[in-house]
Amino acid sequence: MSQGKAWTMNSRLIAGIKGRLPISSRSLRGFRAQDDARYAQLLQVIDDQRKELDKAQESLDRLEKQCRALNETLEYVHDSNSVMYWQLFRGDNETTEQAQLRFFRGLPKAEGIHALFQDAEARLFELFDQFCRDHEISYWGAGGTVLGAFRQQDFIPWDDDIDVYITREQLSRLEKAVREDGRFRVTVVWDWYVSCKQIRFRSIDEANPCFVDLFPLDWVSGDPEDAWQVCTQERLQFVQGIREQYASSSWSRDIYISGADPLIPALESDLNAHLEDLATRVSILPTADGATGLIRGIENIDEVRQSGPYLTGDWTGSTTLPFRGISVPVPSNYREYLSKAYGDYMALPRDMHSHEHVADEYIASQESVQAMRRMLSDGGGQALGDEERK
Repeated sequence: MSQGKAWTMNSRLIAGIKGRLPISSRSLRGFRAQDDARYAQLLQVIDDQRKELDKAQESLDRLEKQCRALNETLEYVHDSNSVMYWQLFRGDNETTEQAQLRFFRGLPKAEGIHALFQDAEARLFELFDQFCRDHEISYWGAGGTVLGAFRQQDFIPWDDDIDVYITREQLSRLEKAVREDGRFRVTVVWDWYVSCKQIRFRSIDEANPCFVDLFPLDWVSGDPEDAWQVCTQERLQFVQGIREQYASSSWSRDIYISGADPLIPALESDLNAHLEDLATRVSILPTADGATGLIRGIENIDEVRQSGPYLTGDWTGSTTLPFRGISVPVPSNYREYLSKAYGDYMALPRDMHSHEHVADEYIASQESVQAMRRMLSDGGGQALGDEERK
């Protein structure tokens, strides 16, 4: 072997051995110094970011305080202007409330297709009310229907539906009576947008877009306030559960599912499981006997403002309000209900120009228009055959 090759092999051997030996103390100190420097730099970056976050939080706190002050100022100006306006609007020997009612009842009515829809909705509501009376089924007007009955004795001009509260036991009786009657139907649609089970009373004519929204209630005993809060928490858990479970399902894509959709049985099972869980924490009663209050069904759409708890004494009795000639049953303490649900219910709502439940193209189709006119002309009380639908 030549001297050069031997030298090369020795060099490689020495390098390999050195690579396997522990590093020198000098190298170790160098690595530690580098790590300490990087750690110090990282701490400095974190400290700088914390200071920036503190500054941002201070700015947000100032903005929040300014917004609260501005909101208080706006509310004061609004209240002051409202008092001044109603005083100017009020006639001789007229109370402020009488002036307000005169104002609301003098507002322009809905026009065009929306007027037709309201007329047909009112006719369906009249049929619903008579059907319930004939079968001794009790219900209450709810939401905008109570507000419209009190203020306008009619629809709120910019509203478009009928809302009804009905206890779960009475709802079961209604569904049975409808099946045996043949003129109407009770439909169920699961709504992904607002995570609720839409239950509606409708004409047997599937071309008719009109409906009465049915919102289930449950009788409870014990403290109604506690029951209401427990129910609210159960509703939250129910919504979170189905949102997570069905996030990748066809429901999240289709938005509305009903009828024979394969997901319906699973959703009903989920709902029943939560109702059973609720029944272990709240004393739910089948009827009003021994009840102290009512709670909203967890399948109902969420409220913008909580209108409960509903005390039995505030909801039982024979109080009615007129709505287009219909004597609508309402909570006996309906003013308290309206105050909780709407706050100042004599103020103009901000959604008066945008509130819409039913799409124009849905109610304005030729088929829908014909169905609504047919219900208004024949009373809507006849079951339609195929020939009558043509």
